[in-house]
Amino acid sequence: MEILLGGEVETEFVDVEGPGGFENQDLTYNKVKNRSPHMRIDKAVLSTRVNYSENLYYNFELRFGDKKANVDKHYARWTLPGINTRFEMGKNKPMIAVKRQTEGYPLIGTAFWKGREYHITSETKYSLGENIRVDLGLSFAMKRPLGTDDAAEDKSFKMMVYDDYEDKDGQTFEYGGSLGLKAFGVSADGWYYTGKLIDDYDWKTNLGFLPGYDDIANSNDDWEENDKTHWWYGGRVGIDQKNIHIRAEYINALDGLLPRNGFYAEGSYRIKNIEPLVRYGNLNIKRHEETMGDPQTWDREMITLAFLYKLNDYISIKTEYYLLNEITGGSKTTDGDGNTVDNTRVNDNQFLVQLKFEF
Repeated sequence: MEILLGGEVETEFVDVEGPGGFENQDLTYNKVKNRSPHMRIDKAVLSTRVNYSENLYYNFELRFGDKKANVDKHYARWTLPGINTRFEMGKNKPMIAVKRQTEGYPLIGTAFWKGREYHITSETKYSLGENIRVDLGLSFAMKRPLGTDDAAEDKSFKMMVYDDYEDKDGQTFEYGGSLGLKAFGVSADGWYYTGKLIDDYDWKTNLGFLPGYDDIANSNDDWEENDKTHWWYGGRVGIDQKNIHIRAEYINALDGLLPRNGFYAEGSYRIKNIEPLVRYGNLNIKRHEETMGDPQTWDREMITLAFLYKLNDYISIKTEYYLLNEITGGSKTTDGDGNTVDNTRVNDNQFLVQLKFEF
């Protein structure tokens, strides 16, 4: 038996433009008119991997932050070389999740595949030649509850996501499958997940409390207030050749009466230890105007400009700027002095500098 220890620590400076921001306000009154820049330990991860044999290992990750500590991931992986199949059982991201290069996730990444789940998955690889491979994936998971998470680094205006798994009464299951093709440095993947909303935490608590959600149900005879429909599907294409990285992804989803979709496209070019990256993405609902007053269902766009520098095998620096644009459901009004106040947009572009240590 072999035991490997590893980990990482991320220290960040975050600056958010614009007024407001609950995270940087007093609970009873505003001390300042603008958000305050701040530094923090975003996370410190201690990872232990136990190799029982050449084809079986167990991985366990503890995650620490400024405010909490938790078991982030733990899973066993068993490989059967004879059928080119790997099984995974435990708590991890969904099988279709990809490793991002930036600190900030794409919007649809945060919404759909960032959250951890308990699952059993299998991945089978079929070789069709020296440079062509077909991948088949299957997943059985405890459905992740609907929750909220940050669009980027600021915590003021959270959006609806498939959250980390938690014990919930009325727990349901989620079933998924994926198919991928990799050929000559180009990859294409597609997937589909389906199940039922958690009863009644998802459809009644998280969706039912959205402004106007009940009105949507009552306005259409084909829909019911307690609709527990849950499915999401998507596709991804990418090119990784030498120093070039290009990726595009699309996801469409329906939870109860709330349809959402989004996409992103990103590209980068690595020059020795330096890699500039640009990403554009959005996440939106299909114009259910009654729910637009809640930040969880705002339509969002985000442009990410990143400058990634890898000092050596252990230390890297990420400089990132997020340009956010949200449709808030607000309107333009006039204050007491006759000045126009634009409530249709939140000024919360964000700047990040991160120092990352790995071992």
